[in-house]
Amino acid sequence: MNLHALRIFTKVADLGSITAAANELRLSQPAVTIQIRNLEKELGLQLTKSKGRGIQLTEEGRFVYEQGQRLFHLEAEIEDKLKAFVAKEEKIHIATSYIPINYVLPEYIANYKLMYPGVEFYVSLGNVKSVEDKIRNYEADFGFVVQSNIGHEDLYFEKLMEIEFAFIAHPSHPLANQSVSLSALSKEELIYREKGSSTRDLLEAVFYAQNCPLPKIGLQMQGLFESLKAVEAGYGIVLAPLLSVTNSIETRKLAPIFIKNVEIKQSLFICTRKSELTNPKFVSYLQEHFISQ
Repeated sequence: MNLHALRIFTKVADLGSITAAANELRLSQPAVTIQIRNLEKELGLQLTKSKGRGIQLTEEGRFVYEQGQRLFHLEAEIEDKLKAFVAKEEKIHIATSYIPINYVLPEYIANYKLMYPGVEFYVSLGNVKSVEDKIRNYEADFGFVVQSNIGHEDLYFEKLMEIEFAFIAHPSHPLANQSVSLSALSKEELIYREKGSSTRDLLEAVFYAQNCPLPKIGLQMQGLFESLKAVEAGYGIVLAPLLSVTNSIETRKLAPIFIKNVEIKQSLFICTRKSELTNPKFVSYLQEHFISQ
């Protein structure tokens, strides 16, 4: 495969425009078009189709674009790693969802940094899907996600710990500090996280597992912090990891609601590529410290 043409095609797909790609690559528009046509001829596939003033990827084009992205991210990672070897530096790229980076990982990252002062950490935040995509596309070395269901043919998941969740309300709420059935809770207005959130998936799974109707959506908010602030202000109930509200419960800004005969947990996983073991020293450090808890 002509990698030069693939690189040009990937840039066009990124920008959605031959003109924009030509300007960024400092090539003429006809030169860019010729490279894409040559790539299509080489592969025997139609990769793009016109859409207004831009282009739209075909199904085959989307696949080639995604694989091209992975290839060029890997190329950049190899170059970065080689430079680190020469400079005798250690760089760790982490992709993580909200809960791990806010309530679990900082202690371990800080301790590792104290043990190895020369290491450089780069952390990006996203949802579970974006974390998995960054690992697959060689944009990160490790992913950390909290979820119930895992599985991707290109990725390896290892459970590090269980995280307990609870329904949280304002101390003045009638159900605060009470032990109630899930069916009683289903009659209350809840604050829902955004669709695609692992916490929302967990909430729905809890009610479905007990054959209870889902509670009414009082508010839908993107972000755990924002949801808890609404509850602190006196509105609604939210499902949250207990480790995120321990201090607020102790200071009586928030209060738990105990659900009879229901235990709510999700697992924290470290996610890596199956094809390689990146930075075994850091992996061993995490395994040792989580196992010793």
